[in-house]
Parts: sequence; C-alpha cells; structure tokens
Amino acid sequence: MIKGIKRVDDALALFEKSVIVFCFSMLVCFIVFNILSRNLFHLPSHKIFEAGPNLVLWLALLGASLALKRQRHIRLELVLRYCSGRIRWWAAVAVNLFGALVMGVLLVASFEFVNNEMVMFGGWGRLSMIFPFFFSAAAFRYLAALLNGFLTRPTADATQRAKPAR
Repeated sequence: MIKGIKRVDDALALFEKSVIVFCFSMLVCFIVFNILSRNLFHLPSHKIFEAGPNLVLWLALLGASLALKRQRHIRLELVLRYCSGRIRWWAAVAVNLFGALVMGVLLVASFEFVNNEMVMFGGWGRLSMIFPFFFSAAAFRYLAALLNGFLTRPTADATQRAKPAR
C-alpha cells in the first residue's frame, strides 16, 4: 500500500515540476512581451501585467508542495533534537495529523473562494484553482507521512539505541 502511495506522490511531484517549468516560462515570456510592447510600441498590456502575480502565486504554492514532499519545509526542531526517538515520533504524528486537518479545512474553504473569484472575475477567476490543488496535495502529503510514520514506528530497542552515550 505504501508503494502505491509513493507512486502517486512521485507522479504528483512530476506533474508539479512540469507545471512549475510551464509557469516560469510563461512568466518570463509575459514580462519580456510586456516590456517590449510598452517601451517599443507604447502599448502596455494590462491583462498580461495582471497575470504575473497569479503565476508567481502558482510558482510559490507548487514549490511549497514540493518542499513538503521532500520534508524541506520550515520545522522547529530545536527542542526535539534533545528528545528521545519515541517523543520525536509522537511529535511527528501530531504535526502530520494537525497539518492534514488544517489543509482539509482550508481545502473545503478554498472551493467557496474559487466560486467567488469566478463570479467576480469571470474566466480569470479560474487561476485561483491553485488553492484547492495545493491544499489537497498538502493534505495528501501530510496523510502519507502520517501513514509512513505508523509503518516505521520506533520500537523500544531502537529508542534505547538512539540515546547518546554519556
């Protein structure tokens, strides 16, 4: 089962990387086009100018999702560094459970947000679909880490061996 989840996670990461490359390429093209059209032809394009922050938002959230996959997100481990393996394991369970819960709540709220954006901005409101995508990917990754943590739960022997020699 964990192999299947890992395959889904890897496929999701490949999709996210592809979208990141596409978004970054589009952002560069939009910026170059906007600079050239404004300076050479004196025709600024406000629609393209407004698309830039949306692309940056997509890049940031997709990058955050990939950071979560690789466990490279910001963690505060100063206190946990001096705790036993069992306490670190329970802290990881609590963090993953809390993260999945928060991402699930935000996922539900993001659907209403997308609906409001589409009502207000029409087709441009579809760009806010990054929010449900990000929250669902983050919830999936927290739940996968939680499941992986339960499958690799430390035993009493491992906790004894993890203690540093004095």
